[in-house]
Amino acid sequence: MGYCVALTPLYVLSVIPMRILYKISDFICFIIYGIVRYRRQVVVQNIARAFPDKKYDEIRIIEQNFYRNFADLFVEVIKSISISPLQQNKKLEVRGFELVKNQIEQGNNVVACLGHCANWEMLNCLPSKIGVDVYTAYKPLKASIFNQLMLRIRSRFGMHLITSASIAKHILSNKGKSSLFLLIADQCPPQQNSGLKMDFLHQQTAIYSGPEKLAKATGSAVVYIKLTKTQRGHFVAECLPICENAKDVQSLEITRRYVELLEQNIQQDASCWLWSHKRWKK
Repeated sequence: MGYCVALTPLYVLSVIPMRILYKISDFICFIIYGIVRYRRQVVVQNIARAFPDKKYDEIRIIEQNFYRNFADLFVEVIKSISISPLQQNKKLEVRGFELVKNQIEQGNNVVACLGHCANWEMLNCLPSKIGVDVYTAYKPLKASIFNQLMLRIRSRFGMHLITSASIAKHILSNKGKSSLFLLIADQCPPQQNSGLKMDFLHQQTAIYSGPEKLAKATGSAVVYIKLTKTQRGHFVAECLPICENAKDVQSLEITRRYVELLEQNIQQDASCWLWSHKRWKK
Protein backbone atom coordinates (compact mmCIF):
# COMPACT_ATOMS: atom_id res chain seq x y z
CA MET A 1 0.00 0.00 0.00
CA GLY A 2 2.77 2.42 0.93
CA TYR A 3 4.57 1.66 -2.35
CA CYS A 4 1.42 2.38 -4.38
CA VAL A 5 0.82 5.62 -2.49
CA ALA A 6 4.37 6.76 -3.20
CA LEU A 7 4.39 5.63 -6.84
CA THR A 8 1.07 7.18 -7.93
CA PRO A 9 2.01 10.89 -7.68
CA LEU A 10 5.45 10.18 -9.14
CA TYR A 11 3.89 8.37 -12.08
CA VAL A 12 1.47 11.24 -12.68
CA LEU A 13 4.40 13.66 -12.58
CA SER A 14 6.40 11.49 -14.97
CA VAL A 15 3.82 11.71 -17.79
CA ILE A 16 4.24 15.49 -17.96
CA PRO A 17 6.12 16.50 -21.16
CA MET A 18 9.86 16.79 -20.72
CA ARG A 19 9.94 20.47 -21.68
CA ILE A 20 7.69 21.22 -18.68
CA LEU A 21 9.67 18.92 -16.40
CA TYR A 22 12.77 20.92 -17.28
CA LYS A 23 10.93 24.08 -16.20
CA ILE A 24 10.30 22.31 -12.91
CA SER A 25 14.00 21.44 -12.83
CA ASP A 26 14.88 25.12 -13.22
CA PHE A 27 12.67 25.92 -10.23
CA ILE A 28 14.21 23.09 -8.17
CA CYS A 29 17.67 24.43 -9.02
CA PHE A 30 16.65 27.90 -7.84
CA ILE A 31 15.39 26.44 -4.54
CA ILE A 32 18.31 24.16 -3.69
CA TYR A 33 21.00 26.56 -4.93
CA GLY A 34 19.69 29.99 -4.05
CA ILE A 35 17.39 29.42 -1.06
CA VAL A 36 18.11 26.12 0.70
CA ARG A 37 21.79 26.32 -0.34
CA TYR A 38 22.01 22.52 -0.27
CA ARG A 39 25.60 21.54 0.57
CA ARG A 40 26.99 24.59 -1.21
CA GLN A 41 29.96 24.80 1.13
CA VAL A 42 30.83 21.16 0.42
CA VAL A 43 30.45 21.67 -3.34
CA VAL A 44 32.61 24.80 -3.47
CA GLN A 45 35.33 23.29 -1.28
CA ASN A 46 35.44 20.10 -3.38
CA ILE A 47 35.69 21.99 -6.66
CA ALA A 48 38.31 24.45 -5.34
CA ARG A 49 40.52 21.65 -4.03
CA ALA A 50 40.13 19.59 -7.20
CA PHE A 51 41.01 22.56 -9.45
CA PRO A 52 43.51 24.68 -7.47
CA ASP A 53 44.49 26.68 -10.59
CA LYS A 54 40.96 27.90 -11.34
CA LYS A 55 39.86 31.38 -10.36
CA TYR A 56 36.86 32.07 -8.14
CA ASP A 57 34.61 33.01 -11.09
CA GLU A 58 35.47 29.74 -12.86
CA ILE A 59 34.69 27.74 -9.72
CA ARG A 60 31.36 29.56 -9.38
CA ILE A 61 30.40 28.67 -12.96
CA ILE A 62 31.18 24.99 -12.34
CA GLU A 63 29.15 25.13 -9.13
CA GLN A 64 26.12 26.68 -10.82
CA ASN A 65 26.23 24.22 -13.71
CA PHE A 66 26.53 21.35 -11.25
CA TYR A 67 23.28 22.35 -9.53
CA ARG A 68 21.51 22.63 -12.90
CA ASN A 69 22.67 19.12 -13.80
CA PHE A 70 21.72 17.86 -10.34
CA ALA A 71 18.15 19.19 -10.70
CA ASP A 72 17.92 17.79 -14.24
CA LEU A 73 18.97 14.38 -12.95
CA PHE A 74 16.03 14.41 -10.54
CA VAL A 75 13.38 15.08 -13.21
CA GLU A 76 15.04 12.71 -15.71
CA VAL A 77 14.82 9.90 -13.16
CA ILE A 78 11.14 10.77 -12.55
CA LYS A 79 10.50 10.69 -16.30
CA SER A 80 12.01 7.21 -16.56
CA ILE A 81 9.07 5.85 -14.52
CA SER A 82 6.75 6.09 -17.53
CA ILE A 83 8.86 6.90 -20.60
CA SER A 84 8.75 4.31 -23.39
CA PRO A 85 11.84 2.17 -24.05
CA LEU A 86 12.11 3.68 -27.54
CA GLN A 87 12.17 7.25 -26.21
CA GLN A 88 14.64 6.32 -23.46
CA ASN A 89 16.99 4.67 -25.95
CA LYS A 90 17.08 7.84 -28.05
CA LYS A 91 18.54 9.74 -25.10
CA LEU A 92 21.64 7.52 -24.85
CA GLU A 93 24.28 7.00 -27.52
CA VAL A 94 26.71 4.13 -26.99
CA ARG A 95 30.23 3.83 -28.40
CA GLY A 96 32.87 1.12 -28.26
CA PHE A 97 30.76 -1.62 -26.66
CA GLU A 98 31.97 -4.10 -29.28
CA LEU A 99 34.71 -4.73 -26.68
CA VAL A 100 32.11 -6.01 -24.25
CA LYS A 101 30.22 -8.11 -26.78
CA ASN A 102 33.43 -9.76 -28.00
CA GLN A 103 34.45 -10.72 -24.45
CA ILE A 104 31.01 -12.11 -23.64
CA GLU A 105 30.94 -14.12 -26.89
CA GLN A 106 34.25 -15.67 -25.76
CA GLY A 107 32.62 -16.68 -22.46
CA ASN A 108 34.20 -13.98 -20.32
CA ASN A 109 32.48 -11.74 -17.80
CA VAL A 110 33.12 -8.00 -18.01
CA VAL A 111 33.39 -5.66 -15.02
CA ALA A 112 32.62 -2.06 -15.97
CA CYS A 113 33.86 0.70 -13.68
CA LEU A 114 32.25 4.13 -13.79
CA GLY A 115 31.64 7.20 -11.68
CA HIS A 116 28.77 9.47 -10.70
CA CYS A 117 29.15 11.46 -13.91
CA ALA A 118 26.42 13.07 -16.05
CA ASN A 119 23.23 10.97 -15.61
CA TRP A 120 24.49 7.52 -14.63
CA GLU A 121 20.87 6.37 -14.18
CA MET A 122 20.46 6.60 -17.96
CA LEU A 123 22.43 3.36 -18.22
CA ASN A 124 19.25 1.50 -17.23
CA CYS A 125 18.55 1.14 -20.97
CA LEU A 126 22.01 -0.28 -21.73
CA PRO A 127 20.82 -3.92 -22.05
CA SER A 128 18.57 -3.08 -25.00
CA LYS A 129 21.22 -0.82 -26.54
CA ILE A 130 24.01 -3.40 -26.64
CA GLY A 131 22.08 -6.69 -26.59
CA VAL A 132 23.76 -8.43 -23.62
CA ASP A 133 22.77 -9.21 -20.04
CA VAL A 134 23.70 -6.29 -17.80
CA TYR A 135 23.78 -6.35 -14.00
CA THR A 136 24.33 -3.40 -11.71
CA ALA A 137 25.37 -3.62 -8.08
CA TYR A 138 23.35 -1.67 -5.53
CA LYS A 139 23.00 -1.26 -1.81
CA PRO A 140 19.41 -1.77 -0.58
CA LEU A 141 17.87 1.36 0.90
CA LYS A 142 16.70 1.20 4.50
CA ALA A 143 13.22 2.50 3.59
CA SER A 144 11.55 -0.42 1.79
CA ILE A 145 9.17 1.83 -0.15
CA PHE A 146 11.99 3.83 -1.72
CA ASN A 147 13.96 0.65 -2.28
CA GLN A 148 11.07 -0.76 -4.33
CA LEU A 149 10.84 2.47 -6.31
CA MET A 150 14.56 2.33 -7.08
CA LEU A 151 14.30 -1.29 -8.22
CA ARG A 152 11.36 -0.44 -10.49
CA ILE A 153 13.07 2.53 -12.11
CA ARG A 154 16.40 0.79 -12.68
CA SER A 155 14.95 -2.50 -13.97
CA ARG A 156 12.27 -1.16 -16.35
CA PHE A 157 14.46 -1.51 -19.45
CA GLY A 158 16.02 -4.91 -18.77
CA MET A 159 18.71 -4.07 -16.24
CA HIS A 160 19.26 -6.76 -13.59
CA LEU A 161 19.92 -5.53 -10.07
CA ILE A 162 22.04 -7.46 -7.61
CA THR A 163 23.21 -6.45 -4.16
CA SER A 164 26.88 -5.50 -3.81
CA ALA A 165 27.35 -8.26 -1.22
CA SER A 166 26.06 -10.94 -3.64
CA ILE A 167 27.74 -10.00 -6.90
CA ALA A 168 30.93 -12.11 -6.52
CA LYS A 169 28.92 -15.18 -5.51
CA HIS A 170 26.62 -14.63 -8.49
CA ILE A 171 29.49 -14.52 -11.00
CA LEU A 172 31.24 -17.57 -9.56
CA SER A 173 28.04 -19.63 -9.43
CA ASN A 174 27.01 -18.74 -13.01
CA LYS A 175 30.21 -19.47 -14.88
CA GLY A 176 28.33 -20.67 -17.96
CA LYS A 177 26.55 -17.34 -18.42
CA SER A 178 28.74 -14.35 -19.17
CA SER A 179 27.43 -10.86 -18.47
CA LEU A 180 28.36 -7.21 -18.02
CA PHE A 181 28.52 -5.94 -14.43
CA LEU A 182 28.35 -2.20 -13.69
CA LEU A 183 30.12 -0.91 -10.59
CA ILE A 184 30.18 2.73 -9.46
CA ALA A 185 33.31 2.99 -7.34
CA ASP A 186 34.02 6.70 -6.81
CA GLN A 187 32.36 6.96 -3.42
CA CYS A 188 34.28 7.25 -0.18
CA PRO A 189 35.16 3.70 0.98
CA PRO A 190 34.20 2.39 4.42
CA GLN A 191 36.65 3.17 7.20
CA GLN A 192 37.99 -0.38 7.31
CA ASN A 193 38.78 -0.27 3.57
CA SER A 194 40.27 3.23 3.38
CA GLY A 195 43.94 2.22 3.60
CA LEU A 196 44.48 2.45 -0.18
CA LYS A 197 45.21 6.03 -1.28
CA MET A 198 46.00 7.50 -4.68
CA ASP A 199 46.38 10.95 -6.16
CA PHE A 200 42.98 11.98 -7.50
CA LEU A 201 42.06 15.52 -8.52
CA HIS A 202 45.21 16.93 -6.85
CA GLN A 203 44.50 15.24 -3.51
CA GLN A 204 45.55 12.09 -1.72
CA THR A 205 42.28 10.18 -1.81
CA ALA A 206 41.04 6.99 -0.20
CA ILE A 207 40.10 4.67 -3.06
CA TYR A 208 37.60 1.83 -3.12
CA SER A 209 39.32 -1.16 -4.77
CA GLY A 210 36.30 -3.47 -4.84
CA PRO A 211 35.99 -3.65 -8.66
CA GLU A 212 39.59 -4.78 -9.06
CA LYS A 213 39.24 -7.43 -6.34
CA LEU A 214 36.03 -8.71 -7.95
CA ALA A 215 37.56 -8.80 -11.43
CA LYS A 216 40.68 -10.65 -10.22
CA ALA A 217 38.67 -13.18 -8.22
CA THR A 218 36.50 -13.99 -11.26
CA GLY A 219 39.06 -13.58 -14.06
CA SER A 220 36.93 -10.92 -15.72
CA ALA A 221 37.77 -8.36 -18.36
CA VAL A 222 37.60 -4.76 -17.15
CA VAL A 223 36.41 -1.62 -18.94
CA TYR A 224 35.64 1.97 -18.00
CA ILE A 225 32.36 3.56 -19.08
CA LYS A 226 32.87 7.22 -19.81
CA LEU A 227 29.63 9.18 -19.43
CA THR A 228 29.28 12.62 -20.96
CA LYS A 229 26.39 15.02 -21.56
CA THR A 230 25.98 16.27 -25.15
CA GLN A 231 22.92 18.43 -24.54
CA ARG A 232 20.10 18.64 -22.02
CA GLY A 233 18.66 15.15 -21.64
CA HIS A 234 21.08 13.45 -24.06
CA PHE A 235 24.18 11.49 -23.15
CA VAL A 236 27.01 9.39 -24.55
CA ALA A 237 28.32 6.22 -22.92
CA GLU A 238 31.75 5.29 -24.28
CA CYS A 239 33.39 1.98 -23.40
CA LEU A 240 37.15 2.21 -22.84
CA PRO A 241 39.32 -0.91 -22.31
CA ILE A 242 41.35 -1.45 -19.15
CA CYS A 243 42.33 -5.14 -19.42
CA GLU A 244 41.18 -8.42 -20.97
CA ASN A 245 41.84 -10.57 -17.91
CA ALA A 246 42.27 -9.02 -14.48
CA LYS A 247 44.30 -11.99 -13.23
CA ASP A 248 47.08 -11.12 -15.69
CA VAL A 249 47.43 -7.52 -14.50
CA GLN A 250 49.73 -6.30 -11.74
CA SER A 251 48.08 -5.53 -8.41
CA LEU A 252 46.45 -2.07 -8.19
CA GLU A 253 47.05 -1.34 -11.89
CA ILE A 254 43.32 -1.70 -12.67
CA THR A 255 42.38 0.64 -9.84
CA ARG A 256 45.06 3.13 -10.89
CA ARG A 257 43.84 3.11 -14.49
CA TYR A 258 40.23 3.52 -13.35
CA VAL A 259 41.16 6.57 -11.27
CA GLU A 260 43.00 8.10 -14.26
CA LEU A 261 40.04 7.59 -16.61
CA LEU A 262 37.57 8.91 -14.05
CA GLU A 263 39.68 12.03 -13.56
CA GLN A 264 39.83 12.60 -17.32
CA ASN A 265 36.05 12.16 -17.49
CA ILE A 266 35.56 14.81 -14.81
CA GLN A 267 38.09 17.22 -16.32
CA GLN A 268 36.32 17.09 -19.68
CA ASP A 269 33.18 18.53 -18.06
CA ALA A 270 33.86 19.57 -14.49
CA SER A 271 30.19 20.21 -13.70
CA CYS A 272 29.17 16.64 -14.55
CA TRP A 273 30.42 14.96 -11.36
CA LEU A 274 28.55 14.58 -8.06
CA TRP A 275 30.35 17.34 -6.15
CA SER A 276 27.84 17.34 -3.29
CA HIS A 277 29.20 13.99 -2.11
CA LYS A 278 31.59 14.35 0.86
CA ARG A 279 34.33 12.55 -1.03
CA TRP A 280 37.22 13.80 1.10
CA LYS A 281 35.58 13.74 4.51
CA LYS A 282 38.42 11.57 5.86
